[in-house]
Amino acid sequence: MEMRFFLSLVVVLIAVVNSEGNFGRGTKSPFRAEAMFLSENPPAGHSGGHKEHRGGERSDRKSGQRGGEHSEHRAAPVKKFYLNIHDLSDSAKAYVLRPDGSITEGRLSHDEGAWSVTFDTKPMDGSMDGVFNVYVVDKQVSDGTLLIRVAKMNAINHSCGWGHKYKFDKERQRPKHLDSIPLEIVGHDLWNSYFHTQTMSGDKFVFSVLHNGKPVSASVKVRTQSGWMKMFKTDDDGKGSFQLIRDYYPEKWNDFKARKRSGFVITAEYEADEKGMYEGKSYNRIKLVTTIPWRYQPQRSEYTSYAYGLGIAVAFAIAGGLAVYIHRERRKRPYREVRFNEKN
Repeated sequence: MEMRFFLSLVVVLIAVVNSEGNFGRGTKSPFRAEAMFLSENPPAGHSGGHKEHRGGERSDRKSGQRGGEHSEHRAAPVKKFYLNIHDLSDSAKAYVLRPDGSITEGRLSHDEGAWSVTFDTKPMDGSMDGVFNVYVVDKQVSDGTLLIRVAKMNAINHSCGWGHKYKFDKERQRPKHLDSIPLEIVGHDLWNSYFHTQTMSGDKFVFSVLHNGKPVSASVKVRTQSGWMKMFKTDDDGKGSFQLIRDYYPEKWNDFKARKRSGFVITAEYEADEKGMYEGKSYNRIKLVTTIPWRYQPQRSEYTSYAYGLGIAVAFAIAGGLAVYIHRERRKRPYREVRFNEKN
């Protein structure tokens, strides 16, 4: 009797493990859902020959690092970003918060084998100089849980030829958010008054997590392109911070690139008991997942010290050459003409 009970228990456990292992395969399960993030290149394996970017050149699909970015010094009338997921629902929407505070919708399409969002930055007369907030919001109900995924990206559309007329406009430079977004991450001090990104390795990155515009304590995961990861929770005010590690050490100093861009992605999750209906389906719990990618470059001290070293080497070379020249000049004997008088 005990043996039969034991065998039955083993069978049940195996069934449970198998069901959990297959949970979410072929279905839209909120607990197996992949975090949704935006990138400037399509995911690996799609047409166009793009690969998964890493940092400033390529990125890891899991970490969401960004690759060949739109230049901050060259404005473009149209921008296009790609999503890493394929199971986007029909009700998904894209929103764009423009630098002047106006809100418009982006165009979602499935081309090049991936979902993308396209939006315009017109007019190109400098009035849209600044930062665009791009959002993709996807909602799905599964197993009594409403899963809301939000992918956010800060897109800078800036031309130095516009004259930096917003250099002293604090409102234009202030990081913005939308109260209508279920969950979003707002980074602080991401760019300077010229709308150039200023995040560097070793910096303390400070951000806030907002739930419908209000601070909320959320679980956070940070992952860099080098694989470094940190997990923590924001405080009751929704604020969190972490220090970016220094992870760029080329084998030769001659290979050091002062403008090399690395990347990271922040993922925040929030769950709560909440009842409601969505698209005819009832739920008694909500799970919200949001992401934001960003980039950073080496600290100035890392390449200025290299420049100082080169300067010192050049100074020693000049000093050495000057010493040799002075020494040789001192050893020179003045020319004297001697005439012999044979008669004497």
